[in-house]
Amino acid sequence: MKGTAMLGEVDRLIAAALVASPRAPWAEVARATGVSEATVSRRASRLLASGRVRPIASLDVLAVDSGTPVFIGLRCATGTALAVAEELARWPEVRFVALLSGTTDVLIEVVVGDKEELLALSQEKLPRVPGVTGCRSEVIMRRYATGATWDPGVLDPATVDRLHAQRPDRWDRAQPTESARAPDAVDRALAASLGRDGRAGWRELAARCGLTETSARRRTEAMLASGALRLRTLVRPEDLGLSVSAYLWFRVHPARVDPVARELAARREVVLLCSAAGTTNLCAEVALPRYADLHLFLTDTLGAIPGVRDVEVSVVLRVLERAGLRASSEGYS
Repeated sequence: MKGTAMLGEVDRLIAAALVASPRAPWAEVARATGVSEATVSRRASRLLASGRVRPIASLDVLAVDSGTPVFIGLRCATGTALAVAEELARWPEVRFVALLSGTTDVLIEVVVGDKEELLALSQEKLPRVPGVTGCRSEVIMRRYATGATWDPGVLDPATVDRLHAQRPDRWDRAQPTESARAPDAVDRALAASLGRDGRAGWRELAARCGLTETSARRRTEAMLASGALRLRTLVRPEDLGLSVSAYLWFRVHPARVDPVARELAARREVVLLCSAAGTTNLCAEVALPRYADLHLFLTDTLGAIPGVRDVEVSVVLRVLERAGLRASSEGYS
């Protein structure tokens, strides 16, 4: 699969504005990018239709107490990793799939209800997939940065701050500080609809879910405000000029996990950061322009942080699924 060219300058600005505020009105995107509203509307509509920029919403499983996220790294027999990844991308319980370099061939993310479900998945179901020779599990305990908090560095900080201030969701709360109300069937229908189109209007949402516009808006805004529903915009980092992505698995002195995480979460290179229970105690996804930048991040940035004992690096070769949506060089579908 050949990659497509990086987005042009104006499209990168529009995509970055939507990363900062997925439901921002076109007038606000125009203000943020310095491009006319008519141009923004035309170009953004094309980007959204192509799937290269995909605003979505999803229920936060931690906020609504509906499960625990787990990363599972799989080792595969030579020549089978792509087939394994393609198979797992079809499983409904899997919401992220990537091919990696290093000791992990395929990385997936699932949400499990309890330890028995994780046991069955890791020890029974996954080992039966042809090509899988071993696996390791990293249970996510705390999030410090997520795709909702990511700033790819395309826009200036003041503009990003202004777009963030307009968001109706708890984008700034990577880790829930309290439980939100459990969603009912109607809430889940609204979330599912926004999971396909995070910019859907109130009339469209109401029609899809059999509600009045007022009810659709009230329920959605309540979920966003409570942290139950999270907005994010999916865009491939390479489309924004960040052609190198990697997963970093840290071993950090226990007393330094929170200080190290807080320092890393403030850096633009970090897309995702969370503490884990497994062979490591901190994991991150980073995106950078070049391998030389990754080298500097590992040596200069991480090397200067007290408490980081060692880091395992897995370069992302291809993402097949993110947030439950199939991913390709053409976009998310």
